[in-house]
Amino acid sequence: MKKSIVRATAISASAAVALALALPAAASASVDTPELITPTAGATQINLIGFNDFHGRILDAERFAATVLQAQQGFGESNSLVVSNGDAVSASVFESAIQKDAPTIDALNALGVDSFTVGNHEFDHGYEDAIGRIQNATNGPDLAANVTDSTGAHPFDEYAVFDVNGTKVAIIGAVTQETPALSSPDSVAGLTFGDPVEAVNRVAAQLTDGDPSNGEADVLIASYHEGGPQSNVPLDENEKSAVFAHIVNDTDASVAAIYTAHTHQTYAYDAPIPGQSGTRPVVQAGSYAGYIGQVVLTLDTDKKVTASSSSVVPTLAADAIPDDLKSDPRVQQVAQIVADAVAKADVLGNEVVGTQTGDITRAKQYEDGSITVDPATGVTSGTVSVPDDRANASNLSDLVAQSMVEVINARGNAHADLALMNPGGVRADLIDDDGKITYKEAATVVPFANDLNVVTVTTETLKATLEQQWQRNVDGSIPSRPYLQLGLSNDFTYTYDSTRPEGDRITSMWLKGAALAPGATWRVAMSSFLAAGGDNFRALLDNEGNQSVGIIDTDAFPAWFRMVSGDTGTAITPDNRRNGVELRGLVAGSPLVCEQPTEVTLSGFDLASLGYVQNSEVTAMLMPKASDNVQIIGTATVDAAAPNTVTLSLNVPTSWPAGDTWITFVFGPSETSVQVPVTVDCAVAPTPSPTAVPSTPAPKPTLAATGSDGSQALTIGIIAVIVIVAGGAALIIARLRRARREADGANVDSTDSSTDA
Repeated sequence: MKKSIVRATAISASAAVALALALPAAASASVDTPELITPTAGATQINLIGFNDFHGRILDAERFAATVLQAQQGFGESNSLVVSNGDAVSASVFESAIQKDAPTIDALNALGVDSFTVGNHEFDHGYEDAIGRIQNATNGPDLAANVTDSTGAHPFDEYAVFDVNGTKVAIIGAVTQETPALSSPDSVAGLTFGDPVEAVNRVAAQLTDGDPSNGEADVLIASYHEGGPQSNVPLDENEKSAVFAHIVNDTDASVAAIYTAHTHQTYAYDAPIPGQSGTRPVVQAGSYAGYIGQVVLTLDTDKKVTASSSSVVPTLAADAIPDDLKSDPRVQQVAQIVADAVAKADVLGNEVVGTQTGDITRAKQYEDGSITVDPATGVTSGTVSVPDDRANASNLSDLVAQSMVEVINARGNAHADLALMNPGGVRADLIDDDGKITYKEAATVVPFANDLNVVTVTTETLKATLEQQWQRNVDGSIPSRPYLQLGLSNDFTYTYDSTRPEGDRITSMWLKGAALAPGATWRVAMSSFLAAGGDNFRALLDNEGNQSVGIIDTDAFPAWFRMVSGDTGTAITPDNRRNGVELRGLVAGSPLVCEQPTEVTLSGFDLASLGYVQNSEVTAMLMPKASDNVQIIGTATVDAAAPNTVTLSLNVPTSWPAGDTWITFVFGPSETSVQVPVTVDCAVAPTPSPTAVPSTPAPKPTLAATGSDGSQALTIGIIAVIVIVAGGAALIIARLRRARREADGANVDSTDSSTDA
C-alpha cells in the first residue's frame, strides 16, 4: 500500500518526546565500505533514502533511480521514504538546464521522491519561480520551515507527515540561512530566512504536543539544506563549523535522524543526542547523484525508535544495474525522460562555437603527494580530490570574466574596464577532448542565465569588494565557505596580505599597468547575481550606477567564443597567469632605502586548474613612472619541495633616482606578474651591519645605472631578464609599457575612469 501524505504548515507549540535510542555514543565518520542496509527479521523498521544537491544531473538519473529502488528492496516501498534534501535543480547539466530543469523534476517524480526540502538554488530564477513553477511541478511537498514572506506567512510547507504502515513519520525541512547571500538578493526580496534549527525545533514541539488539531507524528526526521564542511572526518572536526555544530547539538532530542546537505560532503555519523545517552544518525550523501544516504530506524510496539543504522552508498554504475531493476517500469520511465532530454539538447547545443588547445578548468584540490611537474615547462598533473575548489584561482573563472569585458565592449551599448566572476557561478570545465567547444559546453560553464550588468564603482568600493572574498554573512557570522576567490579579467591585478586585519588585506590594485587612484570610478562587468550583492559581496551595492546590458551570461559566453575563436579560427589556450598574489613585508607606498635589503614573502602565485604551471622562480624589478629603465633588485628560486611560496631580498642600488616608483614581481614560467608602488630615497643612510668585520656582498644581477643612454639600459635590462626567467619577464615588461601608453593615451578607454598612480 502506497504511503499516504499529510501536508501541513506549523502554527506553534512546545513539547518534546524523548527518543529511546540504545546506540553507543561513539561518533563514526567512516563510509569506506558503504553497503545497503538490509532489514532485521521480525523488527518494525522505517527505511529512509535521502539524497541532496542533485543539481539537475539528469544524465545519471537512470542509475540513480535504480540505486534508490535497490535500497527499497527487502523493506518494500510501503516501509520506505525517499527524501530530497535540497538543490534538486539548478546549476545543472546542459540537458536539464536548457529546459529549466523540467526533465530533472519529471525524473524525480517518476522515481517517487516523497518530499523536496527547498535548497538555496531553488531560488535561482526568483521567488515566484520557486513557489510557482517548481513547487507546482514536484509531486511531493516542498518544505522550508524557516522561510517567511513579508506578511509572516510560510510560502512553503514546513513539514509533511507520511503514514508508513500505521506509523506517522514527519519530515521537517529547512534551508540554509545563508540563502540571501547565495541567491541574487532581488530573487529573495521580501523573504526572511530564519535559524533553521530553531524552525525545526518549533515544528518538532508542535508535532509532539499531544494536540491532534495542529498535527502529530510518531517519528520526526529533520531535513536541513545545510551541513558540515568536510567529508569522512571525525565528528568533532566538522563540529569546528559553528553552523554544523548547531545542527548536531541543538536539534531537539525528539528528532530521530538528521539529514544534511548544501556542502556536498559525505559522512554518516552516530552523533550524541543532546541531553541523552544515546545517539542518532547525522548523514550527508555527497552531491550530483553520486550517493544516497540510507537511514533505517527500528521501532518498538509503542512506535518509539530503539535503534538506528546509516550508510552513505555510492550510486550504481550504469553497467552494474541488475536486470530486474533495469526492467522496472519506473527506471524505464526515467530512462525515457533522459533520452528525450538528451535528444532535445543535442539539437540545441551541438553548434561548434570555438576551439581550444588544452584543458581550461575550475580550481582543483589534489591528493597529497600526487602532483608531478614537467621540469621543462612547469606544467603539472595530479590526482584530483576536490573538483571545484572555490577558494582558489582558476584559468576558467578568469576566462569567463575576460569574456564579459570583451562581449560587452563589442556590443557597444555599454563599456567595461574590468570584470568580476563569482566562483560558484562557474559550474563545469572545458576539457580538451576533441579541440572543439560547442554551444552546450560553453553554456554549461555558466548555466544560471543571469543578466550581465556593468556596475560603476569607486576604487574604494572595488577594494572593499575584494576584501569580501574573506566572507561574512549579514549578521557577521562566517559562512560554511569562509573564502571565495573572485575571477578577474586580464588587465587587473592586485596584492594582498592575509595576515593583516579584516578589511585591510588588499594592499595594491592595478589596471593596465597603472595603480588605481583614490576616488576614481570604474565600470565593472559582472552577473546580475553578483551585482545584487550575491555571495556576500555586499560592497557592490554601494555603487554609482548599475546598467543591464541586455544579454545573459549563458548566451554571452558562447557568443564570446564565436567572436574570438569560431569566427577567427584562433584556438583558445589556457592562461596560466594569476591576477592576485599574496605579498608580505611590503605594502603600497613603502619607503625603500638604498643598499638596505628588504625581505618579502610571496605566495599563492600558482593557479589550481588542471595542468596549471608551477612557478619555479621570481624576479623583482624597479620600473619608474617616467622612463623605460628597468632595474632588477631581487631574484629567488622556488623550493620544489615547498611550491607556491618564496622569500626574496630586495636591494635598491644607490644609482636609482629618488622618488615614487613601483616594483613588478614576475613569476616564471607562468608569466604571472603583480605590482606595488614604493618610494625610493637613497639619501637615507642604510642601517649599519651588526657584524664587526665588513663583508663583501654577493654579486647582484643588476643592470647598467640609469643615465642619458636610456635605450642601452633598457636593452641590457631585457637581456638580463630573459636570462633569468626564460623570456617571460621581457614579455611582461613590454606588455606593461604598452598598457601604460594605452592608459595614458586613452584613459583606459573610459571617460569616467582614472589610471593615475
